[in-house]
Amino acid sequence: MKSQSPVLEADSLKTRSTQEKRYSRLSTPFDMPPIDTGLALSIEEVHFFKKNGFLVKKDLVDKKLAAKALRLSWEFLLENIPLAEGVNIDPSNRDSWFDPKWGEMPPVPKSGFYEGRQPNVFHGSTVKLHDGGSADYLLSLLPNNERVRTIAHQLLGQRLRRSRRTRGVYAIFPTKRATEPISGRMLGPHADRVCQQLNVCTYLNDVPPRNGGFTVYPGAHRIMHLAHNCEANWSPKSNYIEFVKQVVREITPVELVGSAGDVIFWHGRMIHTAGIHIGENIRWAVFGDYSQDRPCLSEDEHREIGQYEWFKDTQLFLDDPSPSQDMWKSWNI
Repeated sequence: MKSQSPVLEADSLKTRSTQEKRYSRLSTPFDMPPIDTGLALSIEEVHFFKKNGFLVKKDLVDKKLAAKALRLSWEFLLENIPLAEGVNIDPSNRDSWFDPKWGEMPPVPKSGFYEGRQPNVFHGSTVKLHDGGSADYLLSLLPNNERVRTIAHQLLGQRLRRSRRTRGVYAIFPTKRATEPISGRMLGPHADRVCQQLNVCTYLNDVPPRNGGFTVYPGAHRIMHLAHNCEANWSPKSNYIEFVKQVVREITPVELVGSAGDVIFWHGRMIHTAGIHIGENIRWAVFGDYSQDRPCLSEDEHREIGQYEWFKDTQLFLDDPSPSQDMWKSWNI
C-alpha cells in the first residue's frame, strides 16, 4: 500500500477542491432515458458507465420500499435533529420546510466510534443522517437490495465486501432565497476520501430539475484516476488540485433528476456535488458504498493516518496498485 496523506493535508485538499466551484460551469438537468430495462446491464449501459463514470437505472428500487424509508427517515430526523426554539417542521405542511432553523450542532467527537464526524450533520438547508445509516430498512433498500447488488457484482465482480451500513439519508431542504441568477458558484465539486471504488444512491422521492439532484461531472473519473498514487485508496498526488481544476473548468456537470426508486451508480473517482436547489420540495436520498472483498487496514490503522471515516462502508486496501492506463483492470468490466 502506498503511504497515505495525513489528515490535515487531505482536509486542505478537500477545502481547496470545493473552492474551485468559482470556476464551475452551470449544471444541466439530466433525466437519463432508459438504455435497457433489464436487471442485468447491457453492453450499451456498460459502455455508458465506462465513458461517463455514472449510470442511472430507473425504478430499480420498489417505490413502496422508498416510501417506507422516507417515512422512517422523517421520524428519525424529528427524533434526532434539534430545532431552534420556536421552530416546527411538519412533514405534512410544505410551508414549514422552507429555511429550517436547527439547534446547535455539538462539537466533533475526538475519540470513540464517532471520531472525526458528528453522528448527524445539520447546517443551513442540509441534513445528513449518518447515525441511522445502518438501519435494516436502509440496508435492504439499497446496498443489500438484490436488484442493486446484482449490478454492483456485474461492475466490480462477485467478491464484494458484506454491506454493513449506508452513509445514511441526506436531505436538502428548500429555501426562500432568490431563484435568479443561478450559476456554477452554487455547486461544491469534490471527490470522496478513504477507498472509493463504486458508489450508489437512490432517491426516496421524486426529484425534479433544480431541486438538489445529485450532480456529477461526466468523464471526471478518467481524469481523476491519474490524480492519485493508488488505484482506489485516497492517495492524492502533490498536483491533485490541478486535476480538479481541469475537471471543473472543462466539464459541464449534469444534475440527475429522477423519481423515487431510481438508482445512481458512479465511479469512486468521480467529481460530484449536491445539486442546485431552488425548488419547493425536500430532496431525500440514501448513499452507499461498494468495494471488493480484499484485505484492509484496521480501524486503528485508519486513525493513525487520519483517514478514519466511520459513516462510510469502505476501508483502505492493504495492497492497492498504482493506477494503470487501463483503469478497469481490477473491475469486472
